[in-house]
Amino acid sequence: MQTIIARSLPNLKKNLNNLKKNKKVGLVPTMGCIHDGHLALVEKSKKLKYFTVVTIFVNPAQFNNTNDLKSYPSQEKKDLEILKNNNVDLVFIPKVQQIYSAGYSTYVKEINYSDILCGRLRKNHFSGVLTIVLKLFLITKPYAAFFGEKDFQQLFLIKKMVKDLNVSVKIISVPTVRDNNGLALSSRNKLLNPKSLKLAKKINVHFRKIRHLHYKLTRDLESYLQKELKKNGFNDIEYLEVRESATLEHPVTIKDKKSLRVFIAVNLSGVRLIDNYKLK
Repeated sequence: MQTIIARSLPNLKKNLNNLKKNKKVGLVPTMGCIHDGHLALVEKSKKLKYFTVVTIFVNPAQFNNTNDLKSYPSQEKKDLEILKNNNVDLVFIPKVQQIYSAGYSTYVKEINYSDILCGRLRKNHFSGVLTIVLKLFLITKPYAAFFGEKDFQQLFLIKKMVKDLNVSVKIISVPTVRDNNGLALSSRNKLLNPKSLKLAKKINVHFRKIRHLHYKLTRDLESYLQKELKKNGFNDIEYLEVRESATLEHPVTIKDKKSLRVFIAVNLSGVRLIDNYKLK
């Protein structure tokens, strides 16, 4: 089957309305610059035999920095080629005006977990994320939606929104896809210069070591990692925190490593990268 390209809401709805009644939609929301991390989500959807819809939309509502929005990488022609080669059923590429009409002022806001980690210095970031995700759910009416664990806080909040608002969409997560050095694949990696890319690939080296450490207090482990990373050239660490996977709570002591993840955001030559690792 040929990949359908929809660039308007009427065209999208027309194609989705033509689906057989027993065909379920699997949604893969992206901001483009497709890489193997995105394709892992597509593969999962295809494996479950869903009608796979990939959206490409750089969502302005989740950017608190206009320069960051303007510099976000884009490669639409290449993206379409990749998605067609991977037998995606439909690609939806809307214009901003179709998603946020003039005078738009209605947003989703989560109040307990949106101001920690990636939300601490990025005001309204997750409000923008949750709003676009809910809008895409309403527009495409998927049976399931697929998200990567690299953006773990985002995944956590989307699951919470679905539960809190009784949204009938199954959220399916896929483990972080990494390169041969353990660097999490990200569209932003394309913005790194060779020196910063080489440094970014060392993050995984430091985090693999923590599985063999036996700290009892969370703050001591965090302090050790901060010092090690700064010693090796990471001079702009936005945050580095150990939190519970199930609740995102910040424990005082380390009792069960299996339930914990270490979360990090670093800035390398003006490029912001995030990642998270299970402690065990």
